[in-house]
Amino acid sequence: MTRLEEILTKYSLTRENTTQYIDAVLRMNRTEAANEIDVSTDTIHRYKRAFEQMNTQERLFLISTLTQEKLLAEFIK
Repeated sequence: MTRLEEILTKYSLTRENTTQYIDAVLRMNRTEAANEIDVSTDTIHRYKRAFEQMNTQERLFLISTLTQEKLLAEFIK
């Protein structure tokens, strides 16, 4: 299991929703983010709590890794 998968599993997060969460919450409020990624505001709040529980290294690793993957996928298209 990779470090990324370990962190996602530890906090019961999915890769796809976490990537979308990171992108959406940087641009809009929780309600708008929930609507954009088609999840409930409870899910957004759960993700927010999970990010708050992470230590700094976990949070930075998760954000940087998933953001890099998203940007590379967009570049390849």
